[in-house]
Amino acid sequence: MDKRHSLFDSIIFIAFVLSIILSTSLNAKIVTSKGISDIIEGKKAKTRSIALNSAKRAAVEQVAGAFIQSRSSVNDFVFAQDKIYSSSSGNISSYTILSEGINDFGAYEVEIEADVDVQELLDGIKEILKVNGWSRKPRITLEISSNDGTVANTLISMFTTKLNQNGFEVFDHSKKVQTGFLLSVKANFITNQSDYQGITISSNSLSIVADVKRTDDGQVIASTSFEKSKASSNKAKIVQQLATQLTSRTWSSLKTKILNYWQNEQYVARSIYLDLENINSYQKAQTFSRSLKQSISGLLDVELIKYENQKGIFLLKYKGWPEQLHEEVFSGPLKSEFQLELVSVNSNHVTLRIN
Repeated sequence: MDKRHSLFDSIIFIAFVLSIILSTSLNAKIVTSKGISDIIEGKKAKTRSIALNSAKRAAVEQVAGAFIQSRSSVNDFVFAQDKIYSSSSGNISSYTILSEGINDFGAYEVEIEADVDVQELLDGIKEILKVNGWSRKPRITLEISSNDGTVANTLISMFTTKLNQNGFEVFDHSKKVQTGFLLSVKANFITNQSDYQGITISSNSLSIVADVKRTDDGQVIASTSFEKSKASSNKAKIVQQLATQLTSRTWSSLKTKILNYWQNEQYVARSIYLDLENINSYQKAQTFSRSLKQSISGLLDVELIKYENQKGIFLLKYKGWPEQLHEEVFSGPLKSEFQLELVSVNSNHVTLRIN
């Protein structure tokens, strides 16, 4: 009985150890990188330290360069990149020095093989982007309707300006990338006239109901409504005034809700289908699958689920939104390696084509 109990305990222990090893291997990535430093006379240790830190920084760039570009805003990318590489390189503690010494150009060079914990690295990057306000904002598609054409056109112009001023990209339905959020605004403009002691008084009222929806499933993530009235007989002037006030109030109410939802959801693992057109063999589709897993830091798993008529269909488990997957693919080596072209991004579906 004791022997069987001991054997059972051993099996449980081995399974536990294997699960830890497997989990670690899935989160780890081995990369080779080089770093250099100008030789500082009389300070060999400092010279070597600078070159080693440069090599660690290069390792971080290999693993997460495309990820950083896909997550940071265009205006802040250079600052974010430098800050993240500098901060994250200190977290690479597991590495092997493959070679070091003075290279052909007279600089001190260190080559390392680094074992990078990808998920730990990405969590650190996420925090740096969030704290510094460098995260890329979501795309917004506007859908504005009104019982008055002048009001609709005025609101479209004002909301577009307001979004752009706040760093949001505004897209229409003709774009290849149809993801992010839909801002649906329904406006109602009413003018009532009344006579008072022989004077005609015009009372104008503008009401707005706004919903922010996910473009993939139509889920409403934020809503608000406002109404404003003012007396005036000059319609053009009053429409401008009321629209300005309600646009500002509506956006102030929705902005934080949109950003909070976007931030919380952009690192959640989700299933995304990736279609690759014009791929000429099943073997090449398998090669693409392996390259995808190696190149995309936010990718947890990839499976080639179907291949026919020179088209591969892949099921991905990815930490991020579909548009971020697209950005990460096109920011890294995959684009040039496979001569990729974007066909479309919508819902939980990304379609690419090989040229």
